[in-house]
Amino acid sequence: MQSRNARRNGPKGRLRAFSYARLAVLFSMSLLGGCLPGYRWADDSDENEPLSSPALNRTYKSSFLALHVNSSGPPALRGQFMPDAGPVVLTRFSTVEARRPANATSAAAPLAKPNGQPSEPETLPAAQALEKFYIALSALSSAKRSQPVTILHLGDDRIVNDRFAGSLREQLISRFGSAGRSLMAPGLFSLRGIKVERGGQWTLASAAADSAGPFGITGVRVSSSASDAWLRFTSAQGPFDWFEVTFMTGPGRGSARVSFDGEVRLVPTATLAVNQSSVRIAAKAREIMIRPNGDGEISVLSVAAGTNTPGIAYANLGLPGAAAWTPAKWDDGFASRDIGKLRPDLVILTYGTREAFTDELDVRKYESQLSSLVERIRVWAPQASILIVGPPDAARLPAFSSSAGAQACRALNPQEIAAYSRLMERGDERLARWHAPPGLESVRSALRRAAAASGSFYWDWAGYMGGPCSIHAWASLKPPLAAADHVTLTEAGEQRSARALFAELMTGFDAYQRSMQSKAQTMVSVEGSQQRPNKKGRKKEPKS
Repeated sequence: MQSRNARRNGPKGRLRAFSYARLAVLFSMSLLGGCLPGYRWADDSDENEPLSSPALNRTYKSSFLALHVNSSGPPALRGQFMPDAGPVVLTRFSTVEARRPANATSAAAPLAKPNGQPSEPETLPAAQALEKFYIALSALSSAKRSQPVTILHLGDDRIVNDRFAGSLREQLISRFGSAGRSLMAPGLFSLRGIKVERGGQWTLASAAADSAGPFGITGVRVSSSASDAWLRFTSAQGPFDWFEVTFMTGPGRGSARVSFDGEVRLVPTATLAVNQSSVRIAAKAREIMIRPNGDGEISVLSVAAGTNTPGIAYANLGLPGAAAWTPAKWDDGFASRDIGKLRPDLVILTYGTREAFTDELDVRKYESQLSSLVERIRVWAPQASILIVGPPDAARLPAFSSSAGAQACRALNPQEIAAYSRLMERGDERLARWHAPPGLESVRSALRRAAAASGSFYWDWAGYMGGPCSIHAWASLKPPLAAADHVTLTEAGEQRSARALFAELMTGFDAYQRSMQSKAQTMVSVEGSQQRPNKKGRKKEPKS
């Protein structure tokens, strides 16, 4: 008995027991690894969806947004561009790729170091990257600034419905006060605190749908010549102190009737050359209405409203179908004037989801487009800090997946990434599960590099969610934080994300303030030491 126990407890026995335990753990992982949210296997990143979900988004050709935009050509959305029930953001966006030709090009891998490891640039901490924004906030909070602190939020479908951006706005306003709504797209969607309505025949032109320009920073233009057409903006949170409407002007254009609480002003928009013109009215009003006068077509580029109180002015301009290359379609003159009037203290860029689902994406070209966008913003708003938000976690499920595959969630390994097009073409069962598209991490890396190169702050949305396969975990919660399509976040998910970003921004702000206080105390200490006389070195005056 003693010799048996000695063998069991000796070095070889312990090694054998450890091997058995290890095999048991590995076997358990192989059973659970395909369905546990957040589990990461080697280089895998995961994503899955509840089996009971009503739709798994297996249709390849489907609309990114439930907005009547024909992406194959210029849209002519007469009277239908603003759904009465409100937009359904990211619904029916394809999280699945159809079987493509075998010679299709897969997404480019992230730029690599000489040793082959992905390059992960060092991004600046918030207190340093957002210093200009924090200077403005500090002046506002200490009542040394009477002008509003303005935030310009540009992005894609993620911020169209005012859930993520609206929640972030409310968090900021709760701490620093409100200076009103600021710039808005002309009548696309209702916003928090603003009821947006329209009637009659209107045509929408969108920079994200290849419509002809020119465009300002809203990326859209709504036009009508019918005298019975109207756009109306109504405040639900008290009257505006001022409002401004910007029109496109040009030859043969008509006049617009702009009314505020019933008082009407006629605004001509006919000029010799195509340009833009704004009418700003300083008058308290709850309702703004815009109508064609009936003497020609008018085109509305934007509407802005605000109050004469210090606080946060937050303009979020999400554009359905937009990507980081969409702002390249802005007219430089229009955009520079738009941003020049706003004078933002912070510019937030939220792009990347659409790009991540584009398997043929040229990542190097994409990074160049990002850098170009940031450079233009730096020129137009030198006083602003820039915040780049990485896309949240997302996943796709191939159409050939079985019900069992619909429950599994595992990232693509390097071999699957390298052969992705071929495996999808032949419906290889190895891909028959939820997985992040091959370009998702490449897009995130490009955004991080653009932030690092430009001194911008980068917020890792997916990292906050929990990393690979967190979208599945969010979709599986009761109530869910993400929709069954594994792309859309629910309102609760958007609000939670906004609170997380606000907390990170305020952590940086508090660190900045502590740094400034420390510097001020150091300067006072140095000045005090310089003013004190040096008693040891002073010679006594001889008595007379």
